[in-house]
Amino acid sequence: MPEAKRKSPVKTVAVVGFGNIGSGVVELLYQKGIPGLKLVKVVEADLTRKRRVSVPPELLTADWHEVINDPKIDVIVELIGGIEPAKTIQLAALNAGKDVVTANKKLLAREGQEIFQSAANLNRRIGFRASFVGCHALIHEFRQAGTAAKKFRRIYAILNGTSNYILSAMTRDGKTFEEALKEAQAKGFAEANPSDDIDGLDTASKIRILLGLISNSYHHAADFPVEGIREITSQDVQYAGELGYSVKLVGVIEQTDGVFSVSVRPTLVPQISLLGSLQEAYNGTEIEDEYGVISGLVAPGAGTYPTADAVIKDLLDIAEGRPMLMPDSAEPLVLGPSQNEVRRYYLRFSVVDQAGVLAQICNTFWKYNISIAAVIQKEATSKEFVPLIITTHMSREGDVVSAINEVDKLPFVKAKTQIIRILAADT
Repeated sequence: MPEAKRKSPVKTVAVVGFGNIGSGVVELLYQKGIPGLKLVKVVEADLTRKRRVSVPPELLTADWHEVINDPKIDVIVELIGGIEPAKTIQLAALNAGKDVVTANKKLLAREGQEIFQSAANLNRRIGFRASFVGCHALIHEFRQAGTAAKKFRRIYAILNGTSNYILSAMTRDGKTFEEALKEAQAKGFAEANPSDDIDGLDTASKIRILLGLISNSYHHAADFPVEGIREITSQDVQYAGELGYSVKLVGVIEQTDGVFSVSVRPTLVPQISLLGSLQEAYNGTEIEDEYGVISGLVAPGAGTYPTADAVIKDLLDIAEGRPMLMPDSAEPLVLGPSQNEVRRYYLRFSVVDQAGVLAQICNTFWKYNISIAAVIQKEATSKEFVPLIITTHMSREGDVVSAINEVDKLPFVKAKTQIIRILAADT
């Protein structure tokens, strides 16, 4: 008779943090039950606060040291967020011989080098699908391809549901940025202080984690350009639509011969593309492999249950002994200078309506070897100036920035020129 399949031992789990995400994880582990996993402790600083999920008092503690020092606990799920005490808890858990699962993208982006290096040295595992919940299926994609960065030419990703909701509302209803932000806050898609989301910081944290993942390096890469969506106007959204584009906040990782080009910026993407058609609070990722094959992933960008589901998937990988995909190399990451990036550009000038304006701009562009693809002059939106829209052919970032700095000093320019990168088929 064939030998019976040996069952993996049940992994005991402690959840540190009993907020929205922690409540979702506790609900799945305790109330619904997950084979192979057993919830044995929940750590919460305020034990008097009422929550939508109830557990017996003996499962609750206010002292995270208790679960670190308990040899019967196998895995710590850290869901308190922020840098401290989250970092201390994760490192203490690893040093105590426990595996860690976390949704803490800010911590991994900022302090990931020390945390992943400790895990590698101690032969422990860290699950972090939930740190970029909207595209955590990328873990499977990377596992299939291996962790060699050469297998991926580029990753273009929308990784912030708040920003995508705001830009979608501006596109759909012609709202201003401020109006769309208020709507997002009213519907629970944006925090009272949305700075991390709308200034691109949340996306930048996720892109930094992805960069380490595809390069198999926990080395902290140099800073890269990060811009948010505060300066995007309803006019930009309208003009982009007339040109066949959607405005999106896009994280970019491009790789050539081991050198990475990384950025987070508002970007024009074709309306008919996966990213260009992505609406509401959804996240999406477009990946091009070394053979030029493009694939895409779409998922809800946030929420209690999507995040909790990502945590559970990591816990099951640990419980069932599957390999965890995590950076375990100290190889340095080389980022190319952003001024050497070559792509297309959307430029919105605010100029006085007079003869010779376009000629002077074109002269400056000629000086910096910038080729114009299209010119659109719109009707005046104020008494002081008219909008002049120019799109370029492929141009070097440093040349475009230098040209715009020069043009903006000309007397007929009445406001800072809007620069938005274009990601199109020929980019």
